[in-house]
Amino acid sequence: MAGSIPSNFVREIVDTSDIVSLIDSYLPLKKKGKDHWGICPFCDDGSNPSFSVSEQKQFYYCFKCRATGNVISFLQSHQGLDFVESIEALSSKAGLEVPYENIRSQYDDREPIFKVLTAASDFFELSLSNTEKAKTVRDYLTSDRKISGETCRKYSIGYAPNSWNSLSDVLANQGYGEEVMLKAGLVKKNKDGGMYDVFRDRLIFPIKDKKGRVVGFGGRVMNPDDQPKYLNTGDTPVFQKGKELYGFHESLENRRELTQIYVVEGYMDAVAMSENKMHNAVATLGIATNRFHVQKLLQVVNEIIFCFDGDDAGRGAAWGALKNVLPVVGDGTEIRFLFLPEGEDPASLLEKESNEAFKDRSKQSLLLSEYFIQRLSQAVGVTSIEKKASLASKAMQLLMTMPESSIKKLLEEEVSKVTGLRKEDIQTHHKTNSSRSRRSLSSSINSNSSSDQQERVFEQSGLGSKALSALIFYPSLSSEIISLEWLEGIAQPEINLLVEVAKFFTENSNSTAAELLTTLSSDSASFIGTLLSTTAPLEEKNALLYFTDCLNLIKKSNPEVRIPELKLILDKGELTEDEAFELQQHLLLHLESLQDDDKILLKNLSKKKSNSKLQ
Repeated sequence: MAGSIPSNFVREIVDTSDIVSLIDSYLPLKKKGKDHWGICPFCDDGSNPSFSVSEQKQFYYCFKCRATGNVISFLQSHQGLDFVESIEALSSKAGLEVPYENIRSQYDDREPIFKVLTAASDFFELSLSNTEKAKTVRDYLTSDRKISGETCRKYSIGYAPNSWNSLSDVLANQGYGEEVMLKAGLVKKNKDGGMYDVFRDRLIFPIKDKKGRVVGFGGRVMNPDDQPKYLNTGDTPVFQKGKELYGFHESLENRRELTQIYVVEGYMDAVAMSENKMHNAVATLGIATNRFHVQKLLQVVNEIIFCFDGDDAGRGAAWGALKNVLPVVGDGTEIRFLFLPEGEDPASLLEKESNEAFKDRSKQSLLLSEYFIQRLSQAVGVTSIEKKASLASKAMQLLMTMPESSIKKLLEEEVSKVTGLRKEDIQTHHKTNSSRSRRSLSSSINSNSSSDQQERVFEQSGLGSKALSALIFYPSLSSEIISLEWLEGIAQPEINLLVEVAKFFTENSNSTAAELLTTLSSDSASFIGTLLSTTAPLEEKNALLYFTDCLNLIKKSNPEVRIPELKLILDKGELTEDEAFELQQHLLLHLESLQDDDKILLKNLSKKKSNSKLQ
């Protein structure tokens, strides 16, 4: 809800607040060098503090889990506050009054939705425990699935009666109007305008956010003839299916003891694991694990165990999860893949074996690196040179989505061992093809705006990142960019971010990097934090030359920008020999798609080069 509070006030509160004193009030910090250090509250970094807080830059960064941000994002991540609540807390500390804008009403509109969802959850829970009609459901839970009343209460499991209006009638009697019920996704309207309950004759699993508020529901049919088997609340102002994990709030109840989290496929799997003293399981809401889920989990633990059925569908889901994990996995994280016997899920397996036996299975699960190489080897085979090359190509397409880290280097070495190709050759292949592949990825991302923010992949070693680092350290460099248009045409995430940052500093010339973080998405802010913490700052006297050199090299490496520019220089008769060679190379790389005019130009350039050699 950034729009509900004026942006200049947001910048003022970031500038006014002291991040060191704020974080020190929640966890002890110790000054070491120019920064303050402490045990990271978002991951298990043992006895060696990896969580740094910069008083000068007013941001924090963990070198293990890569959590990063400013005073606002710390309160959001550590205290579970949303944006507006974080601003309110900081304003209260600073003795300032928040100047709400009219959009504040949109924020307030969510409170009635939370209240009606809580009332609905209470109704479902009461229906399960007290009504005679729910006896078969209670028997199903206790006898068939071996779930105790204590576990049902922990997860607020309930039952939606087999009625078109039992819930809506109860809510109406409690004073809730039709509009708020519709907004909460509890009811729908038929063709005649009549209202009916969405969930009927279903076992109900309330879905809670990090703070424990009910945001939606999942419902399982009790009549096997009904469809669909599982039904979720649709998207509402407080619920998006792709951003929530069932059981996440319940797992956080023992956060100090939480070191790993299981990701399972069904609500009942998470519940059954808790019943069996394994209180660290979450479930996706009937969709594939996405990058948002993984980032959310890695803020809490550094070990994730994906748990799948051993059949083809389960292995396909596991491979999809691996591809979504790679862009956010780094040093200090441990990702495992546990494949259960075919036809079994965690719930059914725990009915047959103890939790200790299940944990033993987990210890035998495959590490990400092991599963990565195993899967690629099986998919391609390594019996011929051609297949080995194909394996390397597929592997590099995936590895290039990873941030620079030790685990990435180890995976490259593993690919080298399996294929017999030298690591240097693999890396060369990677760099040669990364630009084209990343443009293809970016194009795919742009075609699906709903996942745009989740799908961006940043590469720390590229020219765009180098220019971005210089700009972050010296915001005044934004005035050196004459035009952003040619940069906007380059489909690379770090260059897109460079444009975004340049615009911010151009419009807010006195702002700092800490204030910049407030305006960025979480993945962009995290990448900026990585650059600030891992890049050696330039000397101010060299910054301008370094920045302009980076921009020139970006331009030269981009044919869509550079070819027209070189043609213009050619038309003026000012093309140097080096520039002629550069133009020739750009055209050769796009030989198959050249128009007739460009083919003639290429031929003329080749003749000139040949003539100059003869002379």
